[in-house]
Amino acid sequence: MVKRPPPALLRTRLILAALATALCEASAVTLTATAAWLICRAFEQPPLAALSLAVVAVRALAIVRGTLRYGERLAGHDAALRIMERVRSRFFDALEPLTPTGQPAFRRGDLLTRLLADVEAVQDLVIRVALPALAALTVGTGVTAWAWLQLPAAGAALGSGLLAGSVLLPVAAAVTLDQARVRLARARSTLAVRSVDTIEGAEDLAVCGASAAATERERAAARTVARLERSVALRGATVGATGLLIRLVTTGAVAVLAARAQDAGRLDPVTATVLTLTALAAVETSTPVQAAAERFGELGHGLRRLREVLHARPPVPEPTHPRPAPAGPLTLEFNDVTVVPPGASRAALSGLHLSLPPGRKIALVGPSGAGKSTALAAALGFAHPSTGQVTLNGVPIENIAGRQLRPRLVCGLTQEHYVFAGTIRSVLRIGRPDAQDTELWSALEQAGAATWIRALPDGLHTEVRDDAAELAGGQRQRLALAAALLADPNILVLDEPTESVDPRTADTLLHDTLTAAGDRALLLVSHRLRGLETADEIIVLRAGHVIQRGSHTELLAQEGYYRDQYTAEREAEERTVPGRSDRVGSGRHPAGWSRW
Repeated sequence: MVKRPPPALLRTRLILAALATALCEASAVTLTATAAWLICRAFEQPPLAALSLAVVAVRALAIVRGTLRYGERLAGHDAALRIMERVRSRFFDALEPLTPTGQPAFRRGDLLTRLLADVEAVQDLVIRVALPALAALTVGTGVTAWAWLQLPAAGAALGSGLLAGSVLLPVAAAVTLDQARVRLARARSTLAVRSVDTIEGAEDLAVCGASAAATERERAAARTVARLERSVALRGATVGATGLLIRLVTTGAVAVLAARAQDAGRLDPVTATVLTLTALAAVETSTPVQAAAERFGELGHGLRRLREVLHARPPVPEPTHPRPAPAGPLTLEFNDVTVVPPGASRAALSGLHLSLPPGRKIALVGPSGAGKSTALAAALGFAHPSTGQVTLNGVPIENIAGRQLRPRLVCGLTQEHYVFAGTIRSVLRIGRPDAQDTELWSALEQAGAATWIRALPDGLHTEVRDDAAELAGGQRQRLALAAALLADPNILVLDEPTESVDPRTADTLLHDTLTAAGDRALLLVSHRLRGLETADEIIVLRAGHVIQRGSHTELLAQEGYYRDQYTAEREAEERTVPGRSDRVGSGRHPAGWSRW
């Protein structure tokens, strides 16, 4: 879990920021009033001593205002950034239990928008909405009270103008702009999704001849965003013009009332002038509030989108009272395990029994949809059985906290293992950040990846791009396998480690994977059967049920899926003209890496 700033520290920073903002606005209004009084009194040519205090006050307020402005920006941004840090950490903490079965509820591009734009809305909410609103309320109330004491009618006019400009107009603006902002946020989310799909699926789109259609969909989404942005800008300009009109009318009303009171002898000329100019300065405090209202709808929508992720219900909740992780050599057992996915009408896995003590290697095979990946998800704690239990040394997995279970006890590779951008060293250390180089090379040797990495000019310092697109399929799988081995789990779980590699490389990779597991227990899913000859047990699944199980030799002696599929794979390879392998373990590296 990410460490977050203490709540008490955040409250202190927010209070300091609010106080600095209010004092800054108050000093600006007071400076205007004092300077107006000084100029008017100086025109009357009084003794210099009568002006000395005002002269000192003007200088002090000018200095203090600048200092307070700096303090307000410093404290406000510090508080906002600390809140963003807390929100981002909560965002990642909320995403973790949604992985992998809960994340499909959110599109990848949409999640990116929520993480970036919507989290930044928190900063704007603090700096551009909350702090200006508090300052305007505080200063406006104080100035209105002072104006009322000088001239009740002017105080009423000023209070009405501040109420209209700081409360009524912002509320109306927020309501008017809210729906437009919501539509704009949705359009931007759609554009982000289209952009991510077009960029990441560029190769597949080109192969299918669908690049033009995908680009046109992205352009259509961009046009929708531009149209909505123009609509929002027009409404915002209308709000701004209305706010300016309110400020002019309010100041004009106070000026007229002050002039009439002066003519009637109720106010002296100095007080009438100071009252008018003070009203002018006071109504300016409503300007940031009106600007904040223009964004409030968008910010509110962004906060609601964040709340959807932060409050999303994990498909597999953490245990309320977790039990300590078992110690010593671990045995993973499936005891009559049945898994029914949420919303499904039938079980993805039915009545599975298996025992996986240290050193034992079990392979799960079968056609797509047979329940293989569901079994691995149950072993990793990503899916809880509907009936039966998955246990580690007799302790049900659902009673062990996820951070204790993974990656030290049970760890492995998913079917679509993602290789993060960075150096090879950082990619390997993802499950064990403190690993030394000797341990990295040992894991690479076990995974059969050390030879070609040593051949790279920068070795472990070599940079890989997003998802290691420059690596051949077998190399990417071996690098991922090395990372899993480096985590040194008691039980290694692998889902389709030969995905996206050619048959010859797949045979070698499967054999090397079984060998690299060493004394660890290994639970392996594979659509390919050749290469599993050294597995201790092979379980054949179909529609969630076990239809065959035994060693490679035993299954070949039986009629059924395993022998038919194994024979078909062998005959298909015999008909294939031998070609160059996937270069895995050959010491050579892809042409795309030549620049290194």
